[in-house]
Amino acid sequence: MKLKGKIAIIPGGNSGIGKEIAFGFLEEGATVITASRNEKRVAKMQKLFTALGYTGCSLQVDITNKNCVEDLMKYVNHKYGHIDIVLNSAGYFPINDSLDITQEEWSKVIDINLNGAFWCAQAAAKYMIKQEYGRIIFITSGQGIMGIPLMAHYSAAKGGVITLAKALAAEWGKYNITVNTIAPGPTATEHVNNDFPKEFLDKQSRSIALKRLGNPNDCTGLAILLASDEGSYITGTTIPVDGGITNTIIA
Repeated sequence: MKLKGKIAIIPGGNSGIGKEIAFGFLEEGATVITASRNEKRVAKMQKLFTALGYTGCSLQVDITNKNCVEDLMKYVNHKYGHIDIVLNSAGYFPINDSLDITQEEWSKVIDINLNGAFWCAQAAAKYMIKQEYGRIIFITSGQGIMGIPLMAHYSAAKGGVITLAKALAAEWGKYNITVNTIAPGPTATEHVNNDFPKEFLDKQSRSIALKRLGNPNDCTGLAILLASDEGSYITGTTIPVDGGITNTIIA
């Protein structure tokens, strides 16, 4: 087991890509604490933990609130004695014409996707620095690399996360903390399938070299690598998991 004995915190780990990674970490022996603002998702995930006999829990946390995030890290460190891995998968990605984005909507997208990512990293690093060990992973997006129409706010936020990871990797490397980002392409999560127009998703599929949307578990193996000792010399990088959409030209 590659993550045996490790304590992993996964904001956004109760749904979509984060949920698949959470179960991947659990299968590799980690104790996993998922976090979400959504009370129903928290309760549902906690039932799964109990039913399947996994070690860990699901907690209701608003990652846009710095104090709440600090309380989360304090609780986990006190209960388990250390924090080894933080993988932030929390995200919010509406579709809006750029001319119609309101100040409220812009701020909400930046607050959840960028600010929340930083609060999680900052709060966790205070414990990781003391133990001189840590793995911080952000789930960003191919849209942070290339940008697409109708999601300017999300592209800006996820692009910020990519640069944030580089800065933190440079600053915290001396403490044996790695900081990386995984950039999924369009992925067929429950949210995407339910809330995005089929025509939009079909168009996205045609622009991908592999001609399909990603599956929610496509990022799990890479996340395990970056969280494990096998990934100890990888830091400050962004790795796309996107079927080739950001690195190929489709004829």
